[in-house]
Amino acid sequence: MITSRQMSWNGPDSTLRLVEAELAGPPPGGLLARVTLAGVCGTDAHRLAGQVRSPAHPIVFGHEAVGVIEAVGADLTSDWAGNPVGVGDRITWFPNASCYRCHACVVLQNNSMCTNKTWPEPAGTASAAGFQEVASLHRNVAFFRIPDGAPEEAIIAFGCGMPTAVTAVDKAGIITATETVVVQGSGPVGLSATLLARRTHARQVILIGAPADRLEWGKRLGADHVIDIGTTTPEERLAQVRDLTAGRGADVVIEAAGTLPAFSEGIRLLANGGRYVISGLYSGDKTVPINPVEINNRNLQLLGSFSTRPAQKYEGVLVTAQYADELQLADFVSHRFPLAEVRSAIESMASGAATKTVVVPS
Repeated sequence: MITSRQMSWNGPDSTLRLVEAELAGPPPGGLLARVTLAGVCGTDAHRLAGQVRSPAHPIVFGHEAVGVIEAVGADLTSDWAGNPVGVGDRITWFPNASCYRCHACVVLQNNSMCTNKTWPEPAGTASAAGFQEVASLHRNVAFFRIPDGAPEEAIIAFGCGMPTAVTAVDKAGIITATETVVVQGSGPVGLSATLLARRTHARQVILIGAPADRLEWGKRLGADHVIDIGTTTPEERLAQVRDLTAGRGADVVIEAAGTLPAFSEGIRLLANGGRYVISGLYSGDKTVPINPVEINNRNLQLLGSFSTRPAQKYEGVLVTAQYADELQLADFVSHRFPLAEVRSAIESMASGAATKTVVVPS
């Protein structure tokens, strides 16, 4: 019997506390992994702020993780991309498992709308969550072996932000050499989208965000121009984008800011015929006015982009590994906290003090 300390979150009274779970062994078709690093995501801050619906019972959470396989279950010989795996291999996984057998998963090919998700899981039980010492991955939890030579800090640096950005850029469609891409937001999703947009045929990539250190990261990752949201007004940002596009505006705008004002501003930044991909706005219930006549007459496309498929998660892992050394992606991790200080870890990300915070459970 293996014991794993977990950080439990109780939504009704907003408390965090350490609990223990007993793990009988690896589930069939699954595995046990010792968590070496767990990334803190903006979703974690939204959860603690009450902006993400939580069950009435305590849960264990943390959905960005890397670790080392300690035991494999019956019939498990490879990761979800077909790469052979065994005890001692380094892996990264995504706990928010879907059933892969329902209408949404199979017919719509959109597991974000799966009605049989097993996440988040009850505290004190075996689970794949990252904020614990040993994770238990059942057969529906997607995981991938970390490519040899890629630092674990680089893999966790952009966490779920990288596959989220892969999905958003996919939703934007083919980006040609005549097109300008604007990315709103310089968190892990926005910076990942900046790198991915630079890998396309885009004529130029413009990053809007703050603070200055994240904008410097944007330049490192391929932004041709950066605009500091802290020192400019929406009108000034619009003028800069139009100056850079011969007055037309952006052909593609990827929203990765997660703030409601970004939506209205992003629509204004679009050129006629432009595509607006929403990937950061996923919580809260505030609304903004929208003019359908403008959407129609300017031939604009508004595209929602929520969650990711296993293939996009794997692409995120490979892209990160590809650029890990060239761009020194491990340096993006700025803050580390022990398991007992998960609240402080989440607060460091929510405040903007960290570029990327990780929890080190061991």
